[in-house]
Amino acid sequence: MKHPFNCMGLLALPALAALLYFPTGNTDFIGFLGFAYFIRYFWVNPDELFLLTLRRAATGAFILEVALFPLLMLVRYLTAPAANPIPFALGLSFAASIIVFCLYHTWLEWREMRGLE
Repeated sequence: MKHPFNCMGLLALPALAALLYFPTGNTDFIGFLGFAYFIRYFWVNPDELFLLTLRRAATGAFILEVALFPLLMLVRYLTAPAANPIPFALGLSFAASIIVFCLYHTWLEWREMRGLE
């Protein structure tokens, strides 16, 4: 049987940005290695339960980002009225949603492996 392609493995592509550390010497790029975790999903068969846990984690992360973005814009505007609040709010809300997605998806997978679902 042919193994289906799992698109979630493509989330590992931002890990390639860590290679920019070598020509620049900027250690900020090393943080992109966290995306290398998603390489393992190229070998996962995306069945219905996997897609359900993926959908649950993505929904939670999306709702967090939508709720956090205006709050962070307001906080940034109140703390620094002269600065543009959009890049600050977009960056922090996006980072928070990625972290929540990764942690929640990992927790759901752990529950699935333990048979708690």
